[in-house]
Parts: sequence; C-alpha cells; structure tokens
Amino acid sequence: MNPLSLIALLPVIEIVLLIGMGALFGFWFTLAWIIGTAAVGVYLLRRIRGSFQIGRPLDAVGQSTVADPLGVFATWVGAILLILPGPLTDALGLVLVLPWLRKLTFGVWMARNLHTIVTKRKGRGQIYEGEIVEVQQERRVIRQVDEDQDK
Repeated sequence: MNPLSLIALLPVIEIVLLIGMGALFGFWFTLAWIIGTAAVGVYLLRRIRGSFQIGRPLDAVGQSTVADPLGVFATWVGAILLILPGPLTDALGLVLVLPWLRKLTFGVWMARNLHTIVTKRKGRGQIYEGEIVEVQQERRVIRQVDEDQDK
C-alpha cells in the first residue's frame, strides 16, 4: 500500500479507534486520555524547544552541546504525535518519546529486516569466503606445536 494513502487514511483509523476506545472504556476516560496525552506532548515540546535553536552555544571544540541529536529529534516528533488526538498516534508518539522503548522497537525492526537490508545490495561489495575456526581447538593445536618444538 502506498504510504501516502496510509497518511490519508490515518484520520479515519484514528476516529474508528477513538470510537472503540470510548465504547470500551467510556467517554470520560477517552476524553481524559486525549487531554492528558496532549498535555504531555506540549510539555515535552516546551522542554526540548531550546535544542533546535539556531545559534545555540557550542562547546570549546565547536560541537553542539546536545548529547543525542537523533534522540532529541525523535522526542520532538513523538511529542507532536502525542498532541494529535487518537490512540494510534499516541502509541507511535510513546515509542518515539521513551528511549528504552525506542531502542527496543528499533532492535526488533532490525532483527526482522536486517537480512532483507543486507541482501538488497544488488551485488555491490565483495564476498569473502572462509571457514569458522573455534578458538578452543586452535589453542590446542598451538600448544601441541609448541610442545613438539621443545622436544
């Protein structure tokens, strides 16, 4: 499916999920969830807004003082997703905002897709043939050769 069509279907999916959430948990809980996640998103945006300012002070070496710029950007996108009403965008926002959940999700994605990413190189690079030698067996051979040379 085209990613653009998924973006177009996002409001419909969010409305269906909100109706289901309201039916399952009730109107007041759903309303509190929407307001609560929006408040958390606004708080996070205010907390990290200084990280993207142009002319931000640099350290003595001339590097940015932001420890993890990719993490700051992920938190920024996650905060925007938390502001948008709907359980799907809230779930995606939480994945991006919480560092341990972001690492876990990225690790699972890499584990599933690493083979596909590596094999789609289309013949670029070199193939090296070799064999795996266990370290324990190799040490035994070296010791045996050393003992034979001593005799």
